[in-house]
Amino acid sequence: MATIKKLVCLANSRKHGGRCVAGIEINSNSWIRPVSSRPGHEVSAAERQYLNGIEPCLLDIVSMRLIEPKPIAFHQENWLLDPSVRWQKEGQVGWGELCLLEEPSTRLWRNGYHTYAGSNDRVPADQEGTVMDSLKLIRVDRATIDVDHSWPTDARLTVRAEFQHGGSFYSLKVTDPVCEGKFREQGIGRYSLGDSFLTISLSEEFEGYLYKLVAAVVERSKVEPNGRR
Repeated sequence: MATIKKLVCLANSRKHGGRCVAGIEINSNSWIRPVSSRPGHEVSAAERQYLNGIEPCLLDIVSMRLIEPKPIAFHQENWLLDPSVRWQKEGQVGWGELCLLEEPSTRLWRNGYHTYAGSNDRVPADQEGTVMDSLKLIRVDRATIDVDHSWPTDARLTVRAEFQHGGSFYSLKVTDPVCEGKFREQGIGRYSLGDSFLTISLSEEFEGYLYKLVAAVVERSKVEPNGRR
């Protein structure tokens, strides 16, 4: 049965020409990822934008009509969205409220598997049965944004976040379009982030692997530049 859910938006990241939107429900503190009925499950601009055409921003409280849970393998957070009803912004949370949503975790799924440019950034698909979820909200006291070419022959710059979490080092690709665009414009280099929350997403299988992605970056200095938002 269709229902109205209110989420704190914690991801609006790139996916298959659309977006992957996800957040934590206000009432249950559970992750929800609204998905479309298309094969890639991506959310189109018309499906996710508010009535005024504005994109949901990180930390927005978003009200949306969802039809039913639609879990796919370890993507247990999926709910089928109702494309006939526009989303509404109901408010916005600050840093203090965000801190209450932090999830304790010692590691980001299985470690020990790396891409050419990353570190601990993928899980073999044959280990999918050990994975029970696909979204995590973690806090890091510092991180480094690395902008470079993933391969020497790549024309496009790749943005990665490097950080320590639970005693392990991670270098993960960033799919947050705001963060990605900001640092691409600054060119090849390494840039520092202070106290931040990161939304980490585990992708669907691609060429034998599940990829760990930084779907959102929320810097404390941007949320409360004067100590309060």
